[in-house]
Amino acid sequence: MERPSVAPEGAELWETSDQGCDIMLRHLEAARDVAHNAQRFTANAQAVVQGFQTDDDLLEVFKTDFHLRLLWGSRGASVNQSDRFSKFNLILTALSRKLEPPPPKTQTLI
Repeated sequence: MERPSVAPEGAELWETSDQGCDIMLRHLEAARDVAHNAQRFTANAQAVVQGFQTDDDLLEVFKTDFHLRLLWGSRGASVNQSDRFSKFNLILTALSRKLEPPPPKTQTLI
């Protein structure tokens, strides 16, 4: 008996197909290879970054506070999180209304 090749709604491919086991085994093999070669990766990384000096201004880009100020401005970054989320929701709604095609018009038959 064969399983259906199309996954039912809400199910993932690996939940319904024998290929799922193969996919999982390949992921596990790749993880095992990474763990097995960890010392080699570490040595290569140390050789590449030898003498590297960090730039504090550049590291600022990876901080959450920087992104809050970038997206919301200095005043917006200090506003309550729920206020930012509601405003962000309004922005996404406006973009959605502008960019998504209108729903198809249905014709009523009398």
